[in-house]
Amino acid sequence: MTSKTTPEQPLPVRTVLQMVGGWIGKLGTVWVEGQITELTARGGTVFLTLRDPVANVSARVTCPRGVYEATVPRPVDGARVVMHLKPDFWVNKGSFAFTALEMRPVGVGELLARLERLRQLLA
Repeated sequence: MTSKTTPEQPLPVRTVLQMVGGWIGKLGTVWVEGQITELTARGGTVFLTLRDPVANVSARVTCPRGVYEATVPRPVDGARVVMHLKPDFWVNKGSFAFTALEMRPVGVGELLARLERLRQLLA
């Protein structure tokens, strides 16, 4: 996917960003574990940052409200989760983020989810 460029024949920004977007689009989906920070909801979308549990690395995640609300217990800032994500690159903005397809609690959240399912089953 490389192009021959020179100072006399540079590529336009749009072309380079389209190449980056095409490459990212080929990555497919991935399961990722992290800690939720900067959780905000607007309309039918929940926006959050997913931080690495060890390194000082994070990524933005756009989560449809239905995916977020289907997670029991509902995640809050600081919660550890495993998310099924699709990487996205917006050429117009030159920005990268993930789109959430599924979310599951980890650790204490996972235990609380199991207890809630058991409670509902017994009810």
